[in-house]
Amino acid sequence: AYFNRHFSRCYCSNCYGPSKPNVLTTANSKFTVPRGWVSFGIQLDKAFASDNGIFKNWYTTFYGTSKDKLSEIIRNRFIPFPGDDLLSGEKFILNLSDQNHVYTSPSINYASLSHVCPVDRMNINNNFYDFQVVLRCKQNPADVQKFASGKPNACELLPNDNIQWKTDQRSSVLPISLLIRATKS
Repeated sequence: AYFNRHFSRCYCSNCYGPSKPNVLTTANSKFTVPRGWVSFGIQLDKAFASDNGIFKNWYTTFYGTSKDKLSEIIRNRFIPFPGDDLLSGEKFILNLSDQNHVYTSPSINYASLSHVCPVDRMNINNNFYDFQVVLRCKQNPADVQKFASGKPNACELLPNDNIQWKTDQRSSVLPISLLIRATKS
């Protein structure tokens, strides 16, 4: 089983009201609350999580992706690097110029920009919905490089000067939940 209901949560306006914070802090690092998204907890390796203190010592980040990459990533248990051989025997392919890093963001708003997180359309009972998928992750703070976005004002909640993060450390970005946002088209 890949999912753990214990860590699932809804961030709609009814379940996560306007009086609740928009930004939280973990491991002395701020991250945005995924308002308007639904979170499905991912089963973790409990020994790894405990030994590394990931919920106390690792940053919370977001990794924008497509529905086509989800099963590969979740099965792998870590965010793979472009070109990595996966457990399925396939290569993890991303069309990025930088094939030597994994890119994340402490901002759900930045991680869900369409250039990294495509919008897909689905027909449900003759109603069309646009949806996106993002993985909320715990990220080892060692060797994280933080830099400004090429898209100013991508997130009004966090400063632009360190909104995009990258790492060259394998197995250092661990998905902890699948976030889905669906809006009626």
